[in-house]
Amino acid sequence: MRAQGLSASLDPGAPHSDLSPTSGDAAALPLLPDRRAAGSRVLARLYPACLALADAWAASTAVASLQVRAGGASMLASVVVVGLNAAGGLYRVRRSPSLLADLRPVLVRALAVGVLVAAMVPGSSWFTVVWIGVVACGLSLGARAVAHAAVRTYRCRRTRARLALVVGTGAAAAHVVHLLRVRGEFGLVPVGQVTAGPPDAAAALPVLGGTTDLPALVRDHGADTVMVVAEDIGAGQLDAVLRVSFGLACETLLVQPPSDVVPVAAARREYLAGLPCARVDWPLREPGARLAKRVFDLVVASLLLVGAAPLLAACALAVRLEGGPGVLFRQRRVGLGGEEFVLLKFRTLKPVDEEESDTRWTVEDDDRVGPVGRFLRRSSFDELPQLWNVVRGDMSLVGPRPERPHFVEQFSRTCPGYRLRHRVPVGMTGWAQVHGFRGDTSIELRARLDNHYIDHWSFASDLRILLLTARAMLCRDPG
Repeated sequence: MRAQGLSASLDPGAPHSDLSPTSGDAAALPLLPDRRAAGSRVLARLYPACLALADAWAASTAVASLQVRAGGASMLASVVVVGLNAAGGLYRVRRSPSLLADLRPVLVRALAVGVLVAAMVPGSSWFTVVWIGVVACGLSLGARAVAHAAVRTYRCRRTRARLALVVGTGAAAAHVVHLLRVRGEFGLVPVGQVTAGPPDAAAALPVLGGTTDLPALVRDHGADTVMVVAEDIGAGQLDAVLRVSFGLACETLLVQPPSDVVPVAAARREYLAGLPCARVDWPLREPGARLAKRVFDLVVASLLLVGAAPLLAACALAVRLEGGPGVLFRQRRVGLGGEEFVLLKFRTLKPVDEEESDTRWTVEDDDRVGPVGRFLRRSSFDELPQLWNVVRGDMSLVGPRPERPHFVEQFSRTCPGYRLRHRVPVGMTGWAQVHGFRGDTSIELRARLDNHYIDHWSFASDLRILLLTARAMLCRDPG
């Protein structure tokens, strides 16, 4: 991750529409299907499983047809091709599956398996590679043709359709609504439109509300999909709309995605009757990624607590000797989803009262801070008790820094993108902090950096932030 990756389009402070729902001249709502909730879940599980089995069978059949004498070659080929295809996103459920889109990635991976088998079998030639690649690719594409046809037939049944909200009220959104109505194979039934600005006369469905109403609209209308039509939304607002969709319990499809706003992996791009679209996902939205991050936090924080026990004891003793009883300082902070928790720190001064603790900004040269407190602040050792917050699950090692409820309310009024920081667990350190944005610094820039971290999260970025934090602590002059 690089700070330079931020652009003008990444503007979490962009204003959201807060228009009331309208109904007047809009067309009547379409007849909603009598859906079975389990239908989409069955498709999401059965379709990838069938494709994986077909690919494994195709690879093993291609290897077996050569009658090679390499123990386990067929099994290895099956495992490798399924692993490569899964990593490349070839088993995801798409709105518009296409054999032409599958041809190149399937052939490349089949040839890679051919190279692997040829390396295992003495005396193999390029014929082995080509034969395995062509046969495995042909069988796999044949199986996919059957699977794609079955999916289209399945989706054309209105009892299996998913309900969709269309964000945008211009001509492009009206075209999307028309496509969804006449092309049943997409498996989406539009139930209403959401405006990101003044309502447009081109709206083909009732305008149910503004973008700030999306969470309630998804819940009230049982929407499974939110389709964001980029052409009908300003670049500044588009990023804010997509970030709101982060917390929605449904998928988000971006129609005509501009690459400079939200990066979309090539494997997630597809077409709806010629219109480019992509499923928008943030890594930390996936349950597996959240679980992996939590396990990493728990293991590392526990090890650090044990390893830093002598340092923690020394800090506690120094605080006790300088300021008397009350080694730990407890303060309410806002964490994941806006929930409050009690944050722990070593006490570096005693506030006059609880109101001062909750509402007064930290002052670096406060004359009530003694030598020990000053050292703990400058070395950041006063933050070490937060390792226990990480173990408890209140915080993560890396994430947006938590703030007091009073300031969260204040900053949220002046910087609309500020609350979006609470999409993920707060952290002991973060992308904004390693770039010098801590304490009395620009709230807007801190929010932009924190949201950029969330949108582009990876384990590599977490490790980099931890290393930069460790370097800053070790190289800082504590004097």
